[in-house]
Amino acid sequence: MHRLEGLPTASAVELLAVGGGTRVAREPSAAREVVRLCGRLPLAVALASAQLALRPHRPVSALAESLSRGRGAVEALRVDGEAVMRTALDMAYGVLPDGSRALYRRMGLLPADRHDFSFLTSLADDAEGPGAEEPGVEEPGVEEPVVVDRAEAADIAVNALVEANLLEETGPGTYRFHDLVQPHARRLGEEEGLAHPGRRERTLRRFVDWCLATAASAEGILTPSHRLAGHDLSASAADATPLDGPEAALTWLDTYRNVLMGAVRLSARLGWHDSCWRLTDLMWPLFLRLRPSQMWIEAHALGLEAARRSGARQGEGRMLTSGAIGLRNAGRYREAADWYRQALEMATADGDVRQQAQAVSGLGHVALLAHRLDEARGHFEHALRLRESIGYRRGAALTRRRLGETALAAGDLATAAEQLRRAGTELDALGEAYEATRVLALLGHVLDRHGDPDGGERRLREALARFRTGASRSEHWEARCLEWLGQAAETRGDREESVRHYEAARALLRRLSPEDAQRLDERLRQP
Repeated sequence: MHRLEGLPTASAVELLAVGGGTRVAREPSAAREVVRLCGRLPLAVALASAQLALRPHRPVSALAESLSRGRGAVEALRVDGEAVMRTALDMAYGVLPDGSRALYRRMGLLPADRHDFSFLTSLADDAEGPGAEEPGVEEPGVEEPVVVDRAEAADIAVNALVEANLLEETGPGTYRFHDLVQPHARRLGEEEGLAHPGRRERTLRRFVDWCLATAASAEGILTPSHRLAGHDLSASAADATPLDGPEAALTWLDTYRNVLMGAVRLSARLGWHDSCWRLTDLMWPLFLRLRPSQMWIEAHALGLEAARRSGARQGEGRMLTSGAIGLRNAGRYREAADWYRQALEMATADGDVRQQAQAVSGLGHVALLAHRLDEARGHFEHALRLRESIGYRRGAALTRRRLGETALAAGDLATAAEQLRRAGTELDALGEAYEATRVLALLGHVLDRHGDPDGGERRLREALARFRTGASRSEHWEARCLEWLGQAAETRGDREESVRHYEAARALLRRLSPEDAQRLDERLRQP
């Protein structure tokens, strides 16, 4: 049995050129798109090559467009009118055990590019699921099946799918469909859903509940202070995937970020409004640590609409303030300020002082980024008074951090260092490891600029080590520390070390923030 693996892109393009000839060289982008749509599988690419050979005047781009429509390469790649890829997948599916076929169909319904074994276990435990295609149907002469626990049932079903090359194991307890298999599983799942709509809804509800439960677990580990009081999940929610500490929680969020976003979109589409905004809110540590800008904005736009439709004022306020941060980080300052003002109006009407402070602080940060420093300082001082009036120590410390950043922007390095030291001391006392490490990094940068390079670089290196592992892990802040260390090395004339730090920061930012990576490109080009 051979694994369902793709060719290297260059090799797949060469195979496409066997039938496509010089057209492939003339349209390299279209050729790469064709092999991508074929999943770089030799059989699929060979069939695409044959189609080009049969139609010598057809542009490669036309084939790419054809493969991208409808059900894609599974249906479009035909020999003598037969959809060869679909036939091959139908044959592989047809010889599977009942439990594996049922699991395959239900997985096909999910808007997921990754599948967690813990969740597959709950699907295998479906009362009408794997083990009996339809209740009440018995085959004469067949003994009753041996009862196994749900983890064992899931393991048997999953192993059969892996052995049939329909499912690929990508990590411990993590699986994915090949790009060409996903549409086939979706078609079968949709066909079953039409015949059994209740079963389809139960599968999708379990999926969303599992996303909610595991996201809530990750939030509790990484950002416990963010938990929204009065909105705990019901006891009937799906079992969460076990997460063993901060590293595991952040890794899970990173691995399943697209799955979570798929669940947010699904909830919005099906009118599950509470699930939509709650899941967006529970994904906060994902947005905070991993900074997927477009996902952040889209999720909160959907969550805001859902909170409004469900009449959840707390949810609406959270979507406005958290969503505004995503808009702010994307440089959409005017929209961010509008969201913050809406949140402030709501919080003032409701007498919610903590939420008022959050909105005022957000307006301050927008002003700071626009370099309106007096306005920013006024907002932060207002937010500090509000937070201190209700004894919100964590919020007050975070506001002092913002006042430190404002002083830094104004060139008042002594005031910046004082505010950051006070913020760091308070956050350390509260056990806020991640926020305290952010302040430590900022303080290191300020001290380096203030003429204390030894103290500054020592703090930056300490913060860098924390951001690389454990409870404070953050690639975004790792990149910031590396850039600041590069600046420190450049100031003391060590060009070689500064280049090394800048290059390491740029490697991280190319994935996280292309604009910031471009800025480092320009810095590295300087003599």
